[in-house]
Amino acid sequence: MTKIESLWQELRLKSVSESLMEGDFRLVRLASESLQNIQAGMDGAGNVMLAIEIHSRPPEIDIGTKALEYFRHQRVGGSWLMVLRLTRNELEPVFGRLCQDLVDAAALVPSQAALINLLRQRLLLWKKLFQSGNAGCLEKFQIKGLMAELLALRSFLKSNQGGMADIVVAWTGPLKTDQDFLFSDLAIEVKAVAPTADRIGIASVEQLEPAATPLQLWIYYLREAAPDENSCLCLMDLIAELESMLSSTSNGLLVFRERLLEAGYVEHECYESACFNIMKTDKYLVSENFPRLRQANIPEGVSEITYSLAISAIAPFKILEHSDAA
Repeated sequence: MTKIESLWQELRLKSVSESLMEGDFRLVRLASESLQNIQAGMDGAGNVMLAIEIHSRPPEIDIGTKALEYFRHQRVGGSWLMVLRLTRNELEPVFGRLCQDLVDAAALVPSQAALINLLRQRLLLWKKLFQSGNAGCLEKFQIKGLMAELLALRSFLKSNQGGMADIVVAWTGPLKTDQDFLFSDLAIEVKAVAPTADRIGIASVEQLEPAATPLQLWIYYLREAAPDENSCLCLMDLIAELESMLSSTSNGLLVFRERLLEAGYVEHECYESACFNIMKTDKYLVSENFPRLRQANIPEGVSEITYSLAISAIAPFKILEHSDAA
């Protein structure tokens, strides 16, 4: 349980003996030693809240989701509160972790202007989570794809080629770029398939046609596993391992957590059983003769092309075969 969730629990217990009038709310500061005054709160209906105090009138922000409300409140003395209120109780565990992540990130911003900008950016990411209709959790195929990208990220971090923060910045898959990793001299497209797969899905013509840099295709063969199964790797454990690897670079860790949010991931008990056995990893060089569709060969007026590629057809282009189960 995060710090803010603990405070919400305390406020909920307090409301039993000290009830609030409709429209009122109660706040308690999260960390007295923090430069930013961020508070946990609860209203008379039992809805949990996050409030950020600033000195000037805060901007209007269009949330665009019924699960979350944003409003401004001027306090006695002239300061203002930027308040987020959750209206869907089933999302409280997700909201708690998102709020705690925002609090942790706020400790690193130098000014209230930067704090407001941080809140704006996070709300854009949260909006997608709250509109998913799946209690803030990814679908199975999305979990598998994220797992593969994180395994690739771990591989790059372990190789220690370049700064760790730069490696995390190169992970652009959550940003919906054509390839999942974009380095200055290399692009990587990552795919996750079942051990019995004989083909992979290509989401667009551009996915295997990089603008300038050489391109590699990495295929992770993942088998779903029970959490207590030998040699399996769980999504939450992998994320914890990556956070530990990035703990010495605050900027890299911040970008990593933002990328996870972009991918639609926030720590939740629904991921406790998201575990896989990594059967093998194959890497291919997408060279000139690699079988693929090319933009130059697509008739004018044809767009949004997706297609499947037989794995047997790309065997001649394999550049490395190894197990990534360690």
